[in-house]
Amino acid sequence: MKVRYTNINCPQCNGLLGQQEDKFYCTSCGSAFNIAYDKEDVEYARLVTQPERTRLLLEKDRILLEKNEELRKKFLTSEMKAVFVDSVKRQGTTYIGGIIMYAAIGGMVALLSFGLVFVIFVNSWKSAKEERNEREALAQRKTARLENLSAEDIENDLNFLENAIAGGVRYEVSRRDEPVTNRSGDEGDAYTVGSPEAVDCYLVKTGTKNDLYIVYKNTYEYSVSGTTRDVYDCVRYENIEPDGTGHILFGPYACNQISGDGINWHWIGYESSEDVYDDVLPKSSAVYPVDF
Repeated sequence: MKVRYTNINCPQCNGLLGQQEDKFYCTSCGSAFNIAYDKEDVEYARLVTQPERTRLLLEKDRILLEKNEELRKKFLTSEMKAVFVDSVKRQGTTYIGGIIMYAAIGGMVALLSFGLVFVIFVNSWKSAKEERNEREALAQRKTARLENLSAEDIENDLNFLENAIAGGVRYEVSRRDEPVTNRSGDEGDAYTVGSPEAVDCYLVKTGTKNDLYIVYKNTYEYSVSGTTRDVYDCVRYENIEPDGTGHILFGPYACNQISGDGINWHWIGYESSEDVYDDVLPKSSAVYPVDF
């Protein structure tokens, strides 16, 4: 049975009623009442405690939010579907036609990308091949120049030959210690007279390797007797090469002294230029005299 009050008051003293669990009591006379009521009744809602009212409101809001989210998702899904369908219809195609169209566009993009990558690869491969061929051609031309270098080529490059001889002179002067003591003791110690003199020059070819040998005569004079003595020595320029324009280039290293087992280390040299030739120049290589 639904009980409705327009004003909730105590029927005994007309005082205000309060609630304690499922019972109501009068705040004035203390009378207690059991009242049958409908939870939808407006007056019941007024009697519900504040914490309970807050919980109910929150629960109601949660339910509303869930329903709104569900409606929003349905709307978005239907809206996107409608947009897609409308787009396909405007283009005069079916769903399958649209899928085919997008697949075709994707295929064209992929094909163009592959073609671009292929063109770049081919161009890079061609460039690398051209560079490799150019390096090989340069190496072949250099090998041919080294193999064909002759004594005449050196004789024709006077600037190179003069610089080579001058460099050998400086080297010979730098390695001569004075005086050279005379072990017999009767002629006195020996001192150099003048500058070293180039007397022989040879091109020594070993495959594509070209070396230049220059033989120098060093003259000594005894301090007591005044007599002289000639000592022969050899320097070598390694890996000389033509530059392709008629000029000869020095190798990466400066000239150095070259000797064999027959050298006289007391005098740092040999008795004659023939002794240098026999003891120093390699027998397994081709040797060509160079005129200067």
